[in-house]
Formats: sequence, structure tokens, C-alpha cells
Amino acid sequence: MRSLTLAKRNVLEYLRSPLMLFFTLAFPVIMFFVFQVIKLGTGATDDMVPMFTANNLTASIAVFSYSFVCLSLSQQISKDRESSFQTRLQVSPLKSVDFFLGYLIPSLIISVFQTVLCFVLGLCFGLSLSIRLIYAFFSLVLISTLYISIGLILGSLCGEKSCGGISSIVVQVTALFSGMFFPLTEGAFKTVLSCFPFLPSVAVPQAFISGNYQNILLYALVFAGYLLVTVCLSIYLFGKKLKSK
Repeated sequence: MRSLTLAKRNVLEYLRSPLMLFFTLAFPVIMFFVFQVIKLGTGATDDMVPMFTANNLTASIAVFSYSFVCLSLSQQISKDRESSFQTRLQVSPLKSVDFFLGYLIPSLIISVFQTVLCFVLGLCFGLSLSIRLIYAFFSLVLISTLYISIGLILGSLCGEKSCGGISSIVVQVTALFSGMFFPLTEGAFKTVLSCFPFLPSVAVPQAFISGNYQNILLYALVFAGYLLVTVCLSIYLFGKKLKSK
């Protein structure tokens, strides 16, 4: 597969960046520990801080870590577009799908590793071991694909200097509007947030882990729609921008 050569190069770019590895791998792990230490240190019960229980926090930290993959990927793409690397891509026989896979594969590997780390940490802090974790794992892989696609879109549209600031908005919106760190009560505000991909991205894997499938179909449909649109748009934009002068 022609995209594997590009994927191998991008894997090496990840490994050459200690800062990128820290934010995509170490930082989510540190956050998991911090929240658990705060919970244990304050003596808070699960009823007081349900979002910090292992069953909920495992999926939340995994999704939050994907936002950093989105950030680092968009910066890498914008950097490639404004360097001599774009010239080599312009004369290559790669198609838009090959470009997409060449950046998707290494990012997906990082995301899968992040997910495994979060599940291991969750099990250490009381996550219930069951067959439902397999369903949650595969749902998280799809969710990571959504964030990777968003990173591809932002990297294709933004310049190197502006990409970091714009992509960081995805990190902030994910934290604030998904309900991962702040409880969302039923009402108009939560209904509005349900129309965007961030809340469903956290709610679906949490539902699989807990076994509470209320509203999971609605959330899954909303997420699937955003996933389809972002993947198609990222393939189109990424191939078009990298092939343009």
C-alpha cells in the first residue's frame, strides 16, 4: 500500500517530538492520576463526583487524549504543507485517500495506545472487568477517528502559525462541553450539546462501560453523522490542499 510509506514517515515524526509524545501519551495518564488523587484526598464519594469514578473517567480521559492527537496532527500537517515536503507530495502518485491513510494510521496507533493505557489505569482504580469493555474499546477507536479527521481538516485549512491556537479550541470545547469533567443536568443546555459530537463521544463509551444504554442510540446516530461528514471532508480537503500550489 502506497500510503504505508507516508505512514512510516509520520510515525518517525511522532517519535522525534518529545513534546508531542508527552501531550498525547503522558499527559492523559497524569490527569487520570490527578483526578483520582483529588477524589481520594478529599474523601469524596462516587455519588458526590460521579464523573470521577473509574467507569466514567476511563472513557473521559481517553476522549480527552484524542483532542491532543487532533492538536498535534493538525500542527504536523500545517507544517508539512508549508515546507519542502509538500513539493515532494505534489509529484507523488498518492491519491487523496492515500494521504488520508498516511496520516490516519500513525495517529490511530497513538490513539489505540492511549485507549489501552486508560483502560489499564481504570482497572487499577476499580473499573469493572466485563465484556462491555470490548464494545467500549471499539467505540473509542471510532471516536478517535473523528478527532483525527478534525485534525486533518484543521491542518489542511490553517497555516502553521495559526493552527496551534485554533486546534487548542477543540481541546477546550471537548473538556467543557462533553460533560467529562463537569456534570450536565437534564435541560435545554444538555439538549443543545447533544447535537454536537463532543457529548455523544463521551456518553457512548461510558454507556457501554456502565451498561446504562439510555439515549445511547440517539448519541450514536449523532456521532455517526459527524464521523461520516468529517472523514469525507478531510479526505477531500487534505488531498486538495497538499496537491495545490
